[in-house]
Amino acid sequence: MPDKQVYTFSGYSRRLDVFVTDELPDFSRSIIQKMIKDGKVTVNGKTVKPSYPLEEGDTVEVTLPDSTAQKTKLTDLIIADGKDYFVINKPAGMLVHPQSPIWETNPEAAFAVEETLVSLVLANPPKGFDKSTPRAGLVHRLDRETSGVMLLAKNADFQNAMTELFAEREVHKTYHSIACGEVPDDTGRIEVPIGRVAGGKIKASDVGREAITEYKVLKRQNGFTYIELYPRTGRTNQLRVHLSWLGYPVLGDWLYKGATADRLMLHARKLEFKHPFTGRKMSFEAPVPDDFQAAWERVSTKK
Repeated sequence: MPDKQVYTFSGYSRRLDVFVTDELPDFSRSIIQKMIKDGKVTVNGKTVKPSYPLEEGDTVEVTLPDSTAQKTKLTDLIIADGKDYFVINKPAGMLVHPQSPIWETNPEAAFAVEETLVSLVLANPPKGFDKSTPRAGLVHRLDRETSGVMLLAKNADFQNAMTELFAEREVHKTYHSIACGEVPDDTGRIEVPIGRVAGGKIKASDVGREAITEYKVLKRQNGFTYIELYPRTGRTNQLRVHLSWLGYPVLGDWLYKGATADRLMLHARKLEFKHPFTGRKMSFEAPVPDDFQAAWERVSTKK
């Protein structure tokens, strides 16, 4: 049964979201607002808006997050399970972690918002997972709409070692994407800085940070390109920005003016590195999902 807390309000009129945030300081105000909108907070037994003005004597009932309410099973996503790590095939549409950073110090907050990879790990960690591992074992991330292979650590030692490998560019990543337009060169290298400009959008910019992407065309058909991408740096939105800068945005990328699709057609296909403890070469692959393959067949054969 979900844990519930009941409060009786007293004092001068006050917004519901402000009151509950004060009573539950381990949850951010944005998370509390989401809980209110989801009906997890009621006033006198009724659902109301976050801005609802509380009055003397009002009864506020809060249903605290329930870790057992996760709909997706982590075991269904795991494609490799080792002593120090596990590898998952992240589905498109799933956030890696909650947007509010408060979950890092209060893991319970991860269950107050939409289901994320982090909430799945915290709810039902794999065998051998050290629950004291920071950030639920994350060593890298994928965008919400990007599918594919992700590595997570089972302990802090492996997490720290892998974080260093990523920082030193010793982890090699391969992505598959569908680009709008037919990329003319069979192979290429995009070396264009990326930065956040006025308005908050990340784009190619002379004042941005170094960003390098290499690519190989796999197929061209009907005004679209099935392309393999090799990011040599790890900037936010790098592949999307670079393909857009080249003039061939990712199919389904509304932010960078790609043609409309059911989702962003970007998939993390492969991850390769040397095990930081044993030196053994590791390679993990996530097959291209059905919706990705269906999108290619649709655009490449459309008349």
